[in-house]
Amino acid sequence: MSSTTIRTISDIKKLQKNKSILIAGFPGPGLVGSISTSYIIEKMNMHQIACVESEYISPGVIYVDGKLRHPFRLYANEEGNVCVIVCEAPIMINGIHSVLNTVMDWAIKNAIQEVLVLDGIAVQGIPRSDRQTIILGSTEMDETIKNSNNENGSPSSKQAHRLSNFNRVAIEDSSKRYTTFIGGIAGGLLSACLSYQIPCTAILVPSSTGIPDPEGAAILIESYNDIIKNENLKINSTQLREQGQILKKQLEQIIKSEQQQRDQGSMTDQGLMYG
Repeated sequence: MSSTTIRTISDIKKLQKNKSILIAGFPGPGLVGSISTSYIIEKMNMHQIACVESEYISPGVIYVDGKLRHPFRLYANEEGNVCVIVCEAPIMINGIHSVLNTVMDWAIKNAIQEVLVLDGIAVQGIPRSDRQTIILGSTEMDETIKNSNNENGSPSSKQAHRLSNFNRVAIEDSSKRYTTFIGGIAGGLLSACLSYQIPCTAILVPSSTGIPDPEGAAILIESYNDIIKNENLKINSTQLREQGQILKKQLEQIIKSEQQQRDQGSMTDQGLMYG
């Protein structure tokens, strides 16, 4: 019989006294989920509190920051009001429910009040410089907030106190109804939240597949800052922005160089054909 368990590494009693937020990021387009959650862990000086062990998780370890680490880890900040879940190994499709149900059971026992998933939406080529996030929540946004969003789409601070940990942010025209499907481990976690009646929110950003995208991760962090109420939990995204700009310039140079080589090759072929 298969089993999935969560092994505690450090004391988590403080979590049980707080209404905590759980933030999750997984390898996806641009690795934006993994990059953003790793950045949050670093900036909040989080420590690992547990790991998920399951026969459905591909066996292996991750070597990062000079240490071998378990591929599926849970972190918490010192205050115990924010947890981060990071999975850096493939999970077998037939075991996703087992793994995520175990995580949700842990979340309920540890008074997790709300779940936030950070992920990417696959696009072709280099993402546009003016790309924006899509924010999807499990609960309807208050009508008074829909009708009085400020210019950047965030509810005013006066209204924010009426919500829970995350402000509900309108996406473009708030009167629209969106239909979409979110799959994979990120979609599975959101589905598990719905099953266990835990409020959840997904922040998604367009990103290229197969190319690390720190700028996209920075955009996710900035949207997280927009919807989080607690000022002490906001994250400065400057470092990720700078990394993203450097990477984008490098990619543009590579693409330009490849285009020039193709153009030169085309001219050479024409010379051989008609010379």
